[in-house]
Amino acid sequence: MSRKALKSSGQLLFRRFLATESSMLSEMGKKNLIYNDTDGYVMKSPYGSVSIPKLTIDQYVWKNISKWPNHTAIECGFTGRKYTYAKLRDNCCALACRLRNNMKLEKNDIVGICLPNVPEYAIAFLGSIEGGLIVTTVNPGYTSEEISRQFMSCQPKAVFCLIDNYEVVKNACILAQLPNTKIIAIKIDSTASFPNGAIDFSELTNSYGINLSESSNFNKHVAHDDFILLPYSSGTTGLPKGVMLTHNNLVANCESIDVGLPHDPLVLPTTNDFQDVLPCFLPFFHIYGLMAMLIPKLALGAKVISIPKYEINSFLRITKEQKATFLHLVPPIVIQLGNYEGAKAEHFESVRASMSGASNLAQADVERLKKIAPNVTFLQGYGLTETSPVASLSPHGIHNYATIGFPVPNVEMKISALNDPSFKGVAPNETGELLVRGPNVMKGYYKNDEATKSMITKDNWLRTGDIGHYDENGLFYISDRLKELIKVNANQVAPAELEGILREHADILDAAVIGVKDPKCGEVPRAFVVRRPESNITEKDVQQFVAKQVIKYKQLTGGVQFVDQIPKTATGKILRREVRRIFL
Repeated sequence: MSRKALKSSGQLLFRRFLATESSMLSEMGKKNLIYNDTDGYVMKSPYGSVSIPKLTIDQYVWKNISKWPNHTAIECGFTGRKYTYAKLRDNCCALACRLRNNMKLEKNDIVGICLPNVPEYAIAFLGSIEGGLIVTTVNPGYTSEEISRQFMSCQPKAVFCLIDNYEVVKNACILAQLPNTKIIAIKIDSTASFPNGAIDFSELTNSYGINLSESSNFNKHVAHDDFILLPYSSGTTGLPKGVMLTHNNLVANCESIDVGLPHDPLVLPTTNDFQDVLPCFLPFFHIYGLMAMLIPKLALGAKVISIPKYEINSFLRITKEQKATFLHLVPPIVIQLGNYEGAKAEHFESVRASMSGASNLAQADVERLKKIAPNVTFLQGYGLTETSPVASLSPHGIHNYATIGFPVPNVEMKISALNDPSFKGVAPNETGELLVRGPNVMKGYYKNDEATKSMITKDNWLRTGDIGHYDENGLFYISDRLKELIKVNANQVAPAELEGILREHADILDAAVIGVKDPKCGEVPRAFVVRRPESNITEKDVQQFVAKQVIKYKQLTGGVQFVDQIPKTATGKILRREVRRIFL
């Protein structure tokens, strides 16, 4: 189906949805639930399929640049430093040429990007890819020791960083025994001194003396299944692993988001008089920030506001002053905004829609935010680094905020019973592990065939390790991680379910639940709770609140501990191992 036909079909579905939400969802689900003897029950995307252009990801971003060369592509929300699309394009071409010709990097050499959310991130990423290089993204908040472990795995030939992080990156290269790795430093503060030994980013990106058309040669013979992006998984269930993502993976992901919800695209078309504006605080070094926000939005001509460090008042100010139209959030920020007295309707006046992803979100969390911003349409998505990342999106306008929605175009999903070696899909409302198949699924783990085989089945289904189900309408739900389930006798307890209940309490700002050892039951749930500063709730109050809403084996018999903060990843996933290490 063509994109035009798909969107036309989607518009008809949306009108029907507004009139009869329940019946339309049921029709979409039943129509796209397929059964066969090999796979069992499989949910295909009700949004249809799209043709994936045979383009490299940099070509994909620039394919329509002639329509908006003078529009702002990316702007720093703190300093106002910005690039137009034409300037961004020239800088990327120049960088590609100098990385290959001046620095003598070769095709498929790996380069690291260890940057916060600054406008130059887009240049470093797209210029490196255009130069035929492979990019590995690095958390700039890591210590030298943490960075060195990633560098030992992938052996980068060059690394981009800010000058104030130069020593950390340099020490990481020393620890990883990479004395010849070149460090390219970006100078933001004009008064700061440039470190000895670093290469000046500005000298690589200016277009003086460069034949910009030469950059098109570096990817001329590229294969679309060549991997060109190497992010490392969060390691919440083991040691971080390099995830090999190809041009085809990334372009497929962008097309899914572009077509996405066909009745109402996430980002509206850019014209002479209109441009969507998206504040981006979610880190670009994470797959959500890079491939759900930065790259797809640049491909659509939107204005990206890069926010190097999240702080709630700054975010609200930028959202208001920049007249933001679309927000990408994560559950902790949704929860914080819904509970923050300083968040007012005026901050969200221009916002058309918002999408959350990266971890579980309870219905009550969204409803609190909706009271402040009632005109904002709320969506929830789901994905993994291994799915490039978007696998599913909720339908636009749905009032069920807990669902992660339907598979995106070209993607299939199913739920397989736990410990079933055949991974056959089960019927609606049965709990099991979520599996995903589609063109967005990674090529595999870098130099780790064993981990790849355990993650991807012989018929190309990706095991997500997430526990969930789908309902009779075909909408999917995530309840928890496979390895995070608490086993109370023979019963399985999902921590995220209890965390959602806890956050519904008026005096609780945040919560984490883990299993603790118990001589009678094996494990029992214990909660770690962040309460409001003025609150006097007790452990007994919290236990009774939960006990009223769950079966006996799910109750907080392991106790309640009040803490100042829940340790989480940059995208909001609770670090349960850190909860154990810090609080137990």
